[in-house]
Amino acid sequence: MISTSSSGTGVRVEVTGKSLDRAERLLAGLPGGIDKAVRSAMSRATSSLRTGAVKEIRKVYALSASSIRSEQNIKTRYTYSNGAISSQVTFSGVKIPLYRYDGTSPKMPTVNKNKRVFAIINGHSVPVHPGVAARGHQRTDTSPENFENAFIAKMRSGHIGIFERTGDKMASGGDAIHELMGQSVPQMVGNDQIREELTRSAWEKFEERLDHEVDALLNGWR
Repeated sequence: MISTSSSGTGVRVEVTGKSLDRAERLLAGLPGGIDKAVRSAMSRATSSLRTGAVKEIRKVYALSASSIRSEQNIKTRYTYSNGAISSQVTFSGVKIPLYRYDGTSPKMPTVNKNKRVFAIINGHSVPVHPGVAARGHQRTDTSPENFENAFIAKMRSGHIGIFERTGDKMASGGDAIHELMGQSVPQMVGNDQIREELTRSAWEKFEERLDHEVDALLNGWR
């Protein structure tokens, strides 16, 4: 059988019982044969799960593959003992700025010349053109929405993001702002649809590779 669990940061796949019976019978005459076969098969399945994560995340979340890869840190661990094999794939990473999701507009800081607001600059209240209201979203099944109080801004560091005024004031007297963030890769992998598909594909890859490894050992290719 195959079972899965998730802590919100990863995927755990366990294979026990009859799933390994055929391989164990065929390799009974080869010392260490079943151990080699299951370790190699699970290694391939785990590798498939790692690469498949980007594909499955992009089905649900409006992100480019490069944005996902740049923010994901994956650790894998698998064990085989007493007829049971277990693989743990753990994802870590910080929240991804909403600006980097597809559908964000405008792409660069843009002012609304048809509107004026008062802002504190160098301790003085002066009229300025506010930024054009930003648009954005996270999921592929939604359309970008307007954030009336948010705007695109470029920081001194060169970082560009969607920022929103908090209503507080900074020590300098200016308006305090914070950046709007999307979910992190671990949070996305915690989505039931994504986790279940990753588990299914990993199981299929394990079965496929286990048959291949058994044949390879029986025919002396290993």
